Amino acid sequence: MTLRVPRLSDAVAAYHALGYQDAPFSTDSAAAIALTDPMLTACPNHTILMSQEPYQTLTFIEWDGDVPTPFAAPGWAAMEVLVKDLDALFAELPPAFSLLNPPAALSFSEHIRAMQVAGPAGELIYFTEVSGEVPGFTLPTATQQVNQCFVMINAVTAIQTSIDFYARLLGCAAPSAMPARVSILSRSNGLDEDHRHAIAPIALSPGQLFELDQWIERPAAVGQHPPCGWHSLSIRRNTPPPEGMATAPAVITEHLHCYDIATPDGERILWLCPHH
Repeated sequence: MTLRVPRLSDAVAAYHALGYQDAPFSTDSAAAIALTDPMLTACPNHTILMSQEPYQTLTFIEWDGDVPTPFAAPGWAAMEVLVKDLDALFAELPPAFSLLNPPAALSFSEHIRAMQVAGPAGELIYFTEVSGEVPGFTLPTATQQVNQCFVMINAVTAIQTSIDFYARLLGCAAPSAMPARVSILSRSNGLDEDHRHAIAPIALSPGQLFELDQWIERPAAVGQHPPCGWHSLSIRRNTPPPEGMATAPAVITEHLHCYDIATPDGERILWLCPHH
């Protein structure tokens, strides 16, 4: 994942306080971002390691933009991060993170508890503890107190369009949308927090999901400089994306290509795959 942050040193310190270490070397995804988004080429950046298995990094890019409010626009909206002991994190949440909702069970499973926070760039994070099996889902197990992102949440303007798009992109079965409580989305739109929104999980790989949340339209600010917050998501695959779903590839190295996926709501996906 790549996140635009107002102050690079503050963001790095905040995530170090969660227990994350720096990534041991420069990542291919950082190179891909520089090639596919020239606006970011000269911006200072720093990459931390979120998980060794599956290998997962989070790159911060210093950016002169406003700090957004959650679900202000369609596109990448939040990351869901696996935690061993949610109550311990709640008791000792680093001060750079603002609590939005204390730990509570999800509306569709008592085995998943989450708390919502905003990070130093306004990024929405669901810190999540999984305490048992959830029918229909293969969920990972935390190997450290604050661990991998296992769900990336995407606010979409037309959920069925996005379901069809991602099922084709990832070559998986198209799920049915289901009603669920998304309290931050409700709160930011003046709805009762028990309101049910249409959401749909899309399988990315075992234990890794996208969650599509039906976005509620708000008046858009026209011609605005891009804000801080989520920039893009890089995924590794063994083959190129389906025909017609991406731009011509950028060459990262002799053996690695990067495709910029043309998505329904402009959410950026960088598709990294071997050059055959």
